[in-house]
Amino acid sequence: MNKARGCFIAFIVIFILGLLIALIVAFPLMRGSSQQQNEQQADSPGAVFKGGGSNNYLFLGVDARGDLKEFSGRTDTIIILHISGLGKKDVLISIPRDTRVKLEGHGNAKINAAYVYGGEDMLRQEIYELTGIGIRSTMLVNFEGFKNLIDALGGVTLTVDEPMHDPLSGADFDPGTYLMDGEMALAFSRCRKTSQGDFDRVDRQKYLLGELMKQKLNASIIGKAPQLLGIMNEYTKSDFSTFDYVKLASILLLSDRDFIQITIPGKSQTIDGVSYVISDEAQVKEFLNEYLN
Repeated sequence: MNKARGCFIAFIVIFILGLLIALIVAFPLMRGSSQQQNEQQADSPGAVFKGGGSNNYLFLGVDARGDLKEFSGRTDTIIILHISGLGKKDVLISIPRDTRVKLEGHGNAKINAAYVYGGEDMLRQEIYELTGIGIRSTMLVNFEGFKNLIDALGGVTLTVDEPMHDPLSGADFDPGTYLMDGEMALAFSRCRKTSQGDFDRVDRQKYLLGELMKQKLNASIIGKAPQLLGIMNEYTKSDFSTFDYVKLASILLLSDRDFIQITIPGKSQTIDGVSYVISDEAQVKEFLNEYLN
């Protein structure tokens, strides 16, 4: 599977599946969760940044090849869900996979290589050094579940603002509003043949994610639980606890699902023939300070 396709599949599946399953499995457990919450927060892993590691969940899309059960490869999608305080919007933070970092024992590399060399521990450490964010729990997914997920949810309605005709991605849309099945949504998300190229593609990914949450995260998904759980079992693994699912489900019940979506600042630069995103740690932390608490 090529990386353009894999990156977007990961982006959608890792986040939507986690929240959908939170809604499905957590409600019966909420009544007795207060004591478990205190115990879980006391031993939350990772370094602490303001709101603490207990407020930050890491979703990773792994560019797995061969045996999809192994979850090996580079993390071509890196998304942090930050749970904000009462009265504030929760935040989805994207870290570009090409962000240049210095990996212990391996020198300068893209951040998506950290998982290859040192697993989740190294990646969490690199994220902390770059952003100051400590991670509570992590979910990983490989890429084949995207179309199944969209189809299982009955498609998603999306508006195309400009012509999209790209044989490489399969996108063939004139401006208008479409009920997209999995195949169409995949093509929509992969297309780079628009005026701003990759920047447009990232914006479309965020738009699609937001529309899935608005349109599909409701009581109607309960009847689809067996199918969605099958996708979950097939394409993800995580260290989420029962409390994590309870917490995420509670967020969905109490919020308007209008998450703030941001990407850490950086500039594209080619060094020794390799394309990177260059981000300054101090600038990144100052930027995030506005959104984290």
